[in-house]
Amino acid sequence: MERLYLIFLSTLTLHVVGTTAKGDMSHCRRQPMSCNEVIECCRVKPSFAACYNQNVRTCVIKGRQRSPDFKQRQVNSSSLEGRMDTYYGHRVRVPSEAVNRSRVDASKEVIMTTSVINSSYFTTSRNILEQRVLGVWVGEQEVSNLSQPITITFRRTNCSIQGQCVFWDDNQGNWSPAGCKTSHTDEEFNCSCNHLSFFAILITDGADIGHAHQQRLSYIQYCGSALTITLTTLTCLMHLTHRKRKLGHCSTIHLQLSLALLLLHVSFLLSAWGAWHTQGQPITAQCQALGAGLHWALLATFSWTAIEGFHLYLLLVRVFNIYVRRYLLKLGLLGWGLPSVTVILCAALRMYGPYNHKTDSSSSNNRSFECGRDNKSAISVNQSQSPSDGPTLCWLSGSGVGGQVSVSVLRYGTVHAYLGAVLLFNTVILLLIGCKLFGAGPQAVQRRGRVCHDAMTLFGLSCALGLPWGLALCSHGPLTLTTTYLFTILNGLQGVFLFLWALAMTCRRHHASSSQSTMKMSSLGAS
Repeated sequence: MERLYLIFLSTLTLHVVGTTAKGDMSHCRRQPMSCNEVIECCRVKPSFAACYNQNVRTCVIKGRQRSPDFKQRQVNSSSLEGRMDTYYGHRVRVPSEAVNRSRVDASKEVIMTTSVINSSYFTTSRNILEQRVLGVWVGEQEVSNLSQPITITFRRTNCSIQGQCVFWDDNQGNWSPAGCKTSHTDEEFNCSCNHLSFFAILITDGADIGHAHQQRLSYIQYCGSALTITLTTLTCLMHLTHRKRKLGHCSTIHLQLSLALLLLHVSFLLSAWGAWHTQGQPITAQCQALGAGLHWALLATFSWTAIEGFHLYLLLVRVFNIYVRRYLLKLGLLGWGLPSVTVILCAALRMYGPYNHKTDSSSSNNRSFECGRDNKSAISVNQSQSPSDGPTLCWLSGSGVGGQVSVSVLRYGTVHAYLGAVLLFNTVILLLIGCKLFGAGPQAVQRRGRVCHDAMTLFGLSCALGLPWGLALCSHGPLTLTTTYLFTILNGLQGVFLFLWALAMTCRRHHASSSQSTMKMSSLGAS
């Protein structure tokens, strides 16, 4: 009996504990949910933002509100705007357009909700001003693409802090400035946004590129791409016109690199156009295809750049025993096959779409103003210099399977890490070539008079082999602006150096053939 009694008590205890454990979260399944319990219930969800955004619109206040972080009020749709201030000094102004569009029926009043949330609930929470995120909602309808912007004011506790208005983009799993414009005074950050969401101030390091520099860099970039397209086209035609003569390995590899670079710059311009053309629209197949094309052309350019460096190593450093069976076929599989496999994998995961680089908007919206300067002029300059907030490229985005985490891994693995490996390899090759040119030897005395010539040759080779791409990995810190200009200019000249290289090879080939013809004529005359 005692044993049966103990078993009964154990079973009863487990049943009570299990019921209690289930009861702890049972309130999360009730609809509508209590506003006091939304954060507690959503913090265990895979996407806190999506859960909170869904439940906060319909939640009800039960009993006394325990926290000043959450506020609700009724807004008459006939009023000019909805206004609300938070305990932490935020000021929210919602225009009548947003109020009217948020209604689900003809009721005269809608619920306006503001909630101040700690940024730790979001997967990316660093550099958020005071670690506070402000959520704003009106009614139960999603509101976006407003002609009359919503204005939100954040307190600026330190006038030396530079920041930008951002919202939480749950598709990308990151903060985005799209649809928001930033202005500031000594005491406040002012945000004007065309949608409702979670908002915050993303603190920047003050090293962003200004809007004027951004425009100049864009012009340089487009001019460089146009120049590269023209010269690489001429380079390809130059090689193809000599098809009657058997092309050597050097010419074939050079042709492949020129073709890859041509496709890269064409796809870049098309990708920028596609992002601009589809601005404000859902992800389209057109933008996905352009993003995949740009990624493929970039990887192909990196691959053929490494192949060009490897071939130079065989010719100039190793010299002997360099025969490889089916050499060009193997190089072609590596140069075109590896990028194709990578892009097919990314496309299967739906990783391509509109992409907005973070510095594009932050650099234009965050101008540095000294404390005590006229506030009105600061605001007017910021607003007048705000560029388009739309996506800048069709590229790898976080809209696919796995979201931002997967796309970050793929971007760093297939772009940054791959580029770093190619640059390291080609740098070693150039160092070996430099040692060959300037090293001691029987011809060292003769070469000393050609130091400038050899140095320029080495510089041209470094640009042709893509070493200026390394500046993209160093564009941080106090030399950001200088590095960015150098990167843009030198990469625009890569096509120029490839063209000059091809021209030199063609001239040398003509010179060699003319010399042979002269020798034959001389021998015939002598006979």
